[in-house]
Amino acid sequence: MKKNNIQKIPKAGQAGNGTKPHVASSTVSIETFRKIGSWELSNLTNKEPSCFNRDVSFKKWKVTIEPIEEPIEVYQERLQKLWDECDNHHNWQPLKSAADSIGYTLSGSAGSKRVR
Repeated sequence: MKKNNIQKIPKAGQAGNGTKPHVASSTVSIETFRKIGSWELSNLTNKEPSCFNRDVSFKKWKVTIEPIEEPIEVYQERLQKLWDECDNHHNWQPLKSAADSIGYTLSGSAGSKRVR
């Protein structure tokens, strides 16, 4: 372990201790607010094994993307917080549209609680 309990993870394809390449765990699970669109999917999709810049990819991985359903109140709270902190007028209409999509009306003025 390194100082402050931070372990240095070797780069893909590089040896961690000089003898074996670093191998990712068999299961990786994350939650994200990032929208997964065609660009993100194309970055995950490799149809053939490859070797590029010392990164050898020969094992197949299964990636499953599914929405996490939460109560409508959670969505409303998130959207209201985004609205309250948003001072970029380009984002006002998209925020209103997102709120409309769940039947919610944003209250107050956009950016009224912006933290600087």
